[in-house]
Order: sequence, then structure tokens, then C-alpha cells
Amino acid sequence: MDGGHPRSVQTVAGEVSIEAGQVLLDGPGGIAVTMTPAAAAETGRRLLAAADRIATQSAG
Repeated sequence: MDGGHPRSVQTVAGEVSIEAGQVLLDGPGGIAVTMTPAAAAETGRRLLAAADRIATQSAG
């Protein structure tokens, strides 16, 4: 998932809002994403699962 672009690790959570039935994520560094509710829910599940995996690895 690198694509040859340098990555910037964010330490501040994005702001989430809803508008016209869509979920908007405004993150640090100018990140802006608009998703359907279903896509936002699945993204949230994937983010939590990844964070849980890292927490488990760090603890072990």
C-alpha cells in the first residue's frame, strides 16, 4: 500500500461529521474523505481491528 509516497504518521484523531446522509472524515494533514454509512462502518471496524492487533503485539 506504499505507492512510493512518503508516509506521515498522525497522532491526532480526525473529526467525523455527517452531512446529507454521508459520513465525512476530516483528518490532520488535509485528509478529507466522504463515505456512505456502510463504508464508514466497515472502515471503523477495520481500524479498530488493526489497532487491537497492534496493542496485542505491543503487549506480547
